[in-house]
Amino acid sequence: MDVTTRWNSSLDMLVRYLEQQAAIAAALTSPEIRQNARNIDTLDIFDIYISGRYSGDVYNYLLESTALDPRFQSLPQIDCNQREAVFQRIQKRVQQLQKNQPTDEKSMERKEEASAHCSTHGGEGALEAEGGAESEEEPASKKTALEDLLGDSFSKTEQPSKGIERETELYRREASIPLSCCPLTWWRENSSKYPLLSPLVKEYLSIPATSVPSERVFSTAGDIVTAQRSQLLPENVDMLIFLKKNMTIS
Repeated sequence: MDVTTRWNSSLDMLVRYLEQQAAIAAALTSPEIRQNARNIDTLDIFDIYISGRYSGDVYNYLLESTALDPRFQSLPQIDCNQREAVFQRIQKRVQQLQKNQPTDEKSMERKEEASAHCSTHGGEGALEAEGGAESEEEPASKKTALEDLLGDSFSKTEQPSKGIERETELYRREASIPLSCCPLTWWRENSSKYPLLSPLVKEYLSIPATSVPSERVFSTAGDIVTAQRSQLLPENVDMLIFLKKNMTIS
């Protein structure tokens, strides 16, 4: 009954097999069964588990996603060296993400300034306000001779990599939350505590763990649009699918 596009069917199959493994092994080694069969397929350790599916980049990505889940951030299923490697990769991903943020932040700030200016002075001159935002900015102050000479030698600004390491260590010391809790809710409540890690969490934990729900939507559409109802308008099909999928929500 295993279905390739339904991962939960594979999971149910494996759970059931592991549950009945002793009975299956006893049946396969029973003399009464073997006396009438020449070749009986037997299963070894490689057939029982699906470790072959979890390797390479996919396996690393799954480990990183698990580490960013506050329910499982201790990663007890792997050894210490693997655990350290996972968090090292996470820190590198945060650094890569930070490199792309400054430009986006500046553009957002300019848009906010332009919209605020337009709301203050009315709709007229909106284009002028947007185009002249940069010209109204104050000129950058010139560096003094001492600043040119010594540069950042005596600056106490924390390096980005140090901040990422500090946040990662702090996060790893957090107590794991109960399995019944939502990791997205936890990160929303603690995003101010981890301003460097939380943007990466949005990229990882927002990815659906399975394609089953979306594929079930297609199955629902197939049940609605039949040969007898082939003249339904697209907007009506959308509404019927929406009602079907959300009618149980209270």
